[in-house]
Amino acid sequence: MKKFIITGTQMKNKGSQAMFLTLYYNLKKHYKDCEIYGFSNKYTEPEKYSFPLYPYDYYTRLVLNKRLSRVPFLVPLLTAFAGWRRKTDKWKGKIPQMEKALREADAVFDASGYTLGSGWPKGGGELLLQTIRLAKRHNTKVILMPQSFGPFDWEGDNTEFLAQIKEELSYCTKIYAREQEGYDCLLSLGLTNVELSTDMVIREPFFPTASDIYAASDTDAVEAPAAGSVGFIINENVYRIGDADSVLDLYVKILDRLIDNGEKVYILNTSTADIHLVEGVLSRVKNREKVQIISKEYSSPELIELIGQFKYVVASRYHSVVFAYRGGVPSIILGWASKYIDLAAHFQQQDSVFDIRTLDADRLLEQIDYMSGHAEEESQKIKSSLQTVQTSSVIQDAIRALEA
Repeated sequence: MKKFIITGTQMKNKGSQAMFLTLYYNLKKHYKDCEIYGFSNKYTEPEKYSFPLYPYDYYTRLVLNKRLSRVPFLVPLLTAFAGWRRKTDKWKGKIPQMEKALREADAVFDASGYTLGSGWPKGGGELLLQTIRLAKRHNTKVILMPQSFGPFDWEGDNTEFLAQIKEELSYCTKIYAREQEGYDCLLSLGLTNVELSTDMVIREPFFPTASDIYAASDTDAVEAPAAGSVGFIINENVYRIGDADSVLDLYVKILDRLIDNGEKVYILNTSTADIHLVEGVLSRVKNREKVQIISKEYSSPELIELIGQFKYVVASRYHSVVFAYRGGVPSIILGWASKYIDLAAHFQQQDSVFDIRTLDADRLLEQIDYMSGHAEEESQKIKSSLQTVQTSSVIQDAIRALEA
């Protein structure tokens, strides 16, 4: 019986959750009796899911990487102290189970969205390298599923860190770069185990339902937006990458324009990190009573169902756009990285991508006006392109590489 570990994901960000679910259930389709363990960074109530989750966070990483279990009785004492200090029992008994999973695993699949690149500090990339080292210690194969890489231009001298990156990534059986930029960055290191692939959530035809992922099958019905309405999805990272005040002004202008165009507008969240920003935006909208809020926290299968009912969406969360494209729904995208451009290009939607760092607000508002009258036309382009994107399975390709 095959045993696998999935790392790099979490349950709170629904895009990350979707990557886990895509990989988990498609592996289950191929290896029907396999065991799969989710080493996840952020989640609550693990018992509500139909799959095992383990806390792969700062504490368990420390214990696993430093091999602290070699010291008798140390880990139980450390775990008890850490749990008391953080007022949680999430680590209780988990370290031995995680070490057992690492010893027995046939492969580790990492489904990070983006950690290894100078858009984040080096520490973020080091987390991915740590995972590879853990697998190497147990002579376990590693496959990095489609994700963003690069650029590799951190401040200062990067010679030593780039050498570490090349050494660890060379161990991987296969690396799937999600964008051309990342593919080129990896090739520049001299790696030969790299392949270009679209995001697996959009590339895989099969995706589970909400009833599949929960231990209890009685899930509530998804709230249905009014027919022909527009979805609006905020992203806290846009405030971080762009000028925060300008981003707030832009969000307000977009909502005002949508309302002026007679659109029915719904704000919804695909990450719990964005919830606190909603009220700040709405407080400045002229007719805020005309903007509905979908406040319930939905799973990624439910969000795909929900977003699929919109006329189009305005979004900057990468996987909210992926969810939209899965349902043939056009998106006006506020981004800052090549991942947005490459994703939109697969669906003939390049004119709907706007860089938040060098934004032409007038052109964006013109695109909103255009989309109000041409959403169905753009939807047909997306549906046609989706058939091409889903011609082959990246997970099946990964399995072939694993079994070679």
